[in-house]
Amino acid sequence: MIQRKQTLYLLLLIFTGIGLLFVPSTTVTIKSVSTGIPLLPIHSNEFTPTAWHYLAMGLNFTAILIAFVTIFLYKNRTVQMKFCYTLMLFELSVTLLTSFSPLIVKSELFLIESTGFGSLIGIIGMMSAYLAARLIKKDIELLKSADRIR
Repeated sequence: MIQRKQTLYLLLLIFTGIGLLFVPSTTVTIKSVSTGIPLLPIHSNEFTPTAWHYLAMGLNFTAILIAFVTIFLYKNRTVQMKFCYTLMLFELSVTLLTSFSPLIVKSELFLIESTGFGSLIGIIGMMSAYLAARLIKKDIELLKSADRIR
């Protein structure tokens, strides 16, 4: 299980998903004071998370859970490959949500800037899911060719 390359890519996806929770994906500037906003919700007097923030966080947790389950489906490769394609869709959704939707609401005037780290981590997650699916497909083709020889 752990010796397979696709397992390492799925573990990379899990670690990038966990990292996305703590790395600031947007920066908010209020009166020349910048604050980084990670994907974990921030409840304070200054900021309140939006529904988009909760949606991105939920999709990220779901992607982490699916990636963890996918590692243990090594005996059923077709389902594992479908889960990898689903993971690519989840990572794309999380990347788009962290890049383009407002994650917080503030009553005063403020400036929201995307730092790009959230997008970069999401792209790494998508690439690792794609590479895992590609390696699983190679395993399926290898097993089919071995069955033809017998």
